[in-house]
Amino acid sequence: MKVKLNRLGLETLVNGSAPYYTEFNNPLVKKAGHHYSDQYGRTSWETLYKLTDKELYQLYIICKDSWAKY
Repeated sequence: MKVKLNRLGLETLVNGSAPYYTEFNNPLVKKAGHHYSDQYGRTSWETLYKLTDKELYQLYIICKDSWAKY
């Protein structure tokens, strides 16, 4: 399946994703400003605007694949 996404679509895809704990130290995850709240169990991204479209897609793949291992 192929889906065309613009910048907003990529950001929305990543905002709906979260990395597994093992990826918290991944350089791209850190660059995106990943923040995890232990109190509420929520993930947020603070600096997605700093990423290129390619990096946003790579970040989504990192998040998706990190959960597939467990």
